[in-house]
Amino acid sequence: MGRPSKQDGEKSTKEKILNVAIELFANKGFKGTSVREIASVLGLTEGAVYRHFSSKDQILENIFSYAEQVLFTPLPVEQTLGMLQGQSIFRGMLEPLPDIINSEPYLRKITRIMFNEMNQNEKIGRYYSKEYKQKTTEYTMALFEKCMEAGTIRQCDVKSLAQVFNNFRSEWAYQNFIIDQSETLDLETIKAELNEVITLFEKSFIE
Repeated sequence: MGRPSKQDGEKSTKEKILNVAIELFANKGFKGTSVREIASVLGLTEGAVYRHFSSKDQILENIFSYAEQVLFTPLPVEQTLGMLQGQSIFRGMLEPLPDIINSEPYLRKITRIMFNEMNQNEKIGRYYSKEYKQKTTEYTMALFEKCMEAGTIRQCDVKSLAQVFNNFRSEWAYQNFIIDQSETLDLETIKAELNEVITLFEKSFIE
C-alpha cells in the first residue's frame, strides 16, 4: 500500500523533530536530552531522526536559525525611519514584542534554552555572543544612525545607545522567559510595563 500521503496542514517529520527537541531542551537541558529520547517521544527510531539531522548539534542549530529569522524580520517602523511624524523607533521596536512572542509559542522556549545553556555550553555561549549579541548591536546601531541622520532622535553615541537599548531587551526577555515560566503571557501587564520604558526612551532621546 505504501506510505500514507501527508494531509494539508500536517507537520513534516523534520518539523515534529524540531518541536519535540525544543520542548525537551527547554525542560531537561541540551546535555540532558538524547537523540534516542527525541525519537522515542515521536515513536521513531534514532535512525529516522538521523535521516533528517546529522547530530543533536545540528538540531539545535536549526532551532536557533528559526529564532534568528523571527528576531531579525524587519518591523513596520523600519519603513518610516525618516518620517518625523512617524512612530518613534523605540516604540516601533519594543511595542510589537509581546504580540510577536505570543504568536510564536516556541520562541519563548528557544530563548529559555539559550539563556539556560549559554553559560554551560561553550558553543551556545559563542553563538549567543556572535550571532545574537554582536549582530543585534550592529543591526540596532544601523537603525539608530538612520534616525539620527533624519533628525528623529537626538545625536549621541550610537553604539552606547544601541547597547543600552539591547541590554534592556535582553533583561526583558530574561524576566519573561526565565523568571516567569508560566505557559501564558499576561499581555496587558507586560504591555503596560513596556510602555513606561518606551516613554522613558522617547523623553530621553527624541527632540
